[in-house]
Amino acid sequence: MGELPSVIITLLKLPKMKISPMFNFYGSLIPSRITISTCYIAGLLLVSSCKNDPNAAIQEEQLSNFDKSAPQVQIVALEQQVFDKQLISNGKIESRQKSELRFEINGQIATINVRNGQRVIKGQLLAQLDNAIQINAVDKAQIQLDKAKAQFEEDKINYGASMSGLDNIPDEVLKNLKLRSGMQEAANALNEAKLQLRQTYVRAPFSGLVANLETRAGDYITSADAFCTLVEQQNLDVVFAVLEAEFNFVSIGQAINVVPFSDDQATYTGLITSVNPLVDGNGLITIRAAIKDAGNRLYDGMNAKVFINQPLDNVFVVPKEALVLRSNREVVFVYENGSAKWNYVDVIAENNSHYALKPGSLKVGDSIIVSGNLNLAHDARVEGVFNSN
Repeated sequence: MGELPSVIITLLKLPKMKISPMFNFYGSLIPSRITISTCYIAGLLLVSSCKNDPNAAIQEEQLSNFDKSAPQVQIVALEQQVFDKQLISNGKIESRQKSELRFEINGQIATINVRNGQRVIKGQLLAQLDNAIQINAVDKAQIQLDKAKAQFEEDKINYGASMSGLDNIPDEVLKNLKLRSGMQEAANALNEAKLQLRQTYVRAPFSGLVANLETRAGDYITSADAFCTLVEQQNLDVVFAVLEAEFNFVSIGQAINVVPFSDDQATYTGLITSVNPLVDGNGLITIRAAIKDAGNRLYDGMNAKVFINQPLDNVFVVPKEALVLRSNREVVFVYENGSAKWNYVDVIAENNSHYALKPGSLKVGDSIIVSGNLNLAHDARVEGVFNSN
């Protein structure tokens, strides 16, 4: 600490003073000989040590500088522009072509040629039943038809001989000869047998993806059981509902954006194609919209958010970060000459990122504070930096 100051040395030489005896709480005598000089010395040493401590001066300077510094905030220039008023609803994606495929007759599954998720083309054979009986029935019917045709030809020859030529047989006579020979009946029996054989096959009625295939070869299946589901993936709709109070917000041909829950970074566009003219028990109206360029990332049954846009012209638009609440009122801070000035505003509409404001105290070109404004007060000193985004 160095040598003691002369003031302290002088105090050490002062005479000692007696102080009246004092007693503590328990009645014991507290030593009474204390020196005022000792108290002076202790106080002066404390003051001297604080003044000679360089760290204390640095801390004091830092606190002083901290009090003088202003927080930095980001600002954007206010503009009048077109604002997309937005209505948000939850919807479900549906394929325009979706069908449960069934065998038309009961039987045991012989072969399955596809799997879940496989893409098939129209007319492709998906599976077949054990059809040995149906094939035999077709063969028998074909034989009966051949016999009937032979009998018919024989009857024509016999009749034609008496008429001097086959070309001269009247049409009505030919019809009667076919009936007598059984050829027409045999032809009908063959067609029926072929129909029974076709019913042992399941073919794709359109191109799409195979889904819900749960049966295996060897399983017995009836005509009431679904073999699989075929879904067309390219042409998809999104079905959603709006409140009846929001009905005037939507119209046929209106543009929408679709964001699937599975990938919130992907956005698909679409157009409203139909509005169900009935209100359900919950006060909702069902809307259907066609999705453009769905690609291969969307599937029937997926959940998605639907954004319906309605443009508003020439309104003040600010980012949602710019608006804060003060005394339960909406406030936007404007940067003016190094200070934050709050302005009460009225919101017309909002979307997922911005607010549209009514004309009021704000004007075009105002510097709107969009960060660091949660705890700002009116006329607070700030440093404004334009937002590069």
